Amino acid sequence: MTERHAAALARVADMAERLAAKHADRALETDDPKVEASATAAFQKATRVMRQSMALEARLIRDAEQGAREAKRRAEWAGVTAIHDRRRQVETTVEHLIRNDPGTSGDAEHLCDELDDLLDVEELTETFLTEDLTAQVTRLCKALGLTGFEVLAVLPGTPSARPDHQSSA
Repeated sequence: MTERHAAALARVADMAERLAAKHADRALETDDPKVEASATAAFQKATRVMRQSMALEARLIRDAEQGAREAKRRAEWAGVTAIHDRRRQVETTVEHLIRNDPGTSGDAEHLCDELDDLLDVEELTETFLTEDLTAQVTRLCKALGLTGFEVLAVLPGTPSARPDHQSSA
């Protein structure tokens, strides 16, 4: 729609420019004051239409460019937010496993610092947001040397994480 409107405004500006030139030539070539006054008035109207068309065309272009910049900013912000949310989800899950692993009792803070470093690197990968959460957490736990954990027991939405439903008798 913007392209169609811009093209129409460009055509109007072009026609107004040609009309303005025609009326200017007529006003300059005549010795009749009435023709000159009429041609000058027509020239002024045509140039006004031309200026308005050009201004509207420029505004359409600026608005379209601003809209594109805003859309890009929103997309970038959504990406940053998604990365932040995913990092928090992975970090919370793995820290829970670190703190509940009996083999890491005195080393939990060190492992959490290592996790932070690993997540800094993870965020830069193309698959950080798309990789399966269970696979990502499992890989990080293995990288940290955690043993004897069941990832599915702590991830939200997995069958083991849901409370047991009591059956009715």
